[in-house]
Amino acid sequence: MTLDAHDKLLETVLQEYKILAEYERLQSEDLGGIYVTPSFENPFLWFGVIFVRCGVYKDGVFRFTITFPNRFPNDSTVPVVTFQSDVFHPLINPNDGVLDLSEAFPKWQYGDNHIWQMLKFVQSVLQNLDSHTIRTDHLANNEAYELLLENRTDFLIRVEQCVDESQQKLYELPAHPDRFYISFDRFNPDVHGPALQSMKENRGPEVTTPPSSGLSWVRKGVYQPLSK
Repeated sequence: MTLDAHDKLLETVLQEYKILAEYERLQSEDLGGIYVTPSFENPFLWFGVIFVRCGVYKDGVFRFTITFPNRFPNDSTVPVVTFQSDVFHPLINPNDGVLDLSEAFPKWQYGDNHIWQMLKFVQSVLQNLDSHTIRTDHLANNEAYELLLENRTDFLIRVEQCVDESQQKLYELPAHPDRFYISFDRFNPDVHGPALQSMKENRGPEVTTPPSSGLSWVRKGVYQPLSK
């Protein structure tokens, strides 16, 4: 192996390490309802799925991928979030499913930007669309934007269609599935019933009122939530 080849290999290993460090970092963030995992075959590709819990896209289960640039995070290129099914949204390109991230990430700033922040943005644009100000220079779907402003009834019909489609495709597998692809099984009482019952029995008491002091919600000194 030549020195040049060795340097390139070392650079690739370091980049993969930094990507996996991003994965470790997001484990401590509160990302309820959104899950990602690196591909078994390619650490520069992550699989993701979001269960939308509120807003006009509520009950949608949207799959997506995160594709990292070859030199991540050593340049300013922003990773690409691509939805695998149709999502009728002003910021999502209807032709390729790519989410426009330029509003929050005009360029990638190593040390300041992290993947968990991107995932928070994904949550925000799907769960808080009505409170999210969309700039026209960031539009990826003009039709969705115009309907949102001028004909909300038709907009909601189109959104409902993509939510229904996402549920119908929940159990589909890609043509060439990766070992770490996020897959789901239909509920089987014999297989999943005991686990479900165990979860119900071990469920803690529901908190109906907030604590008297916010400090009781976090670990002392670090402001890390005690539970999600």
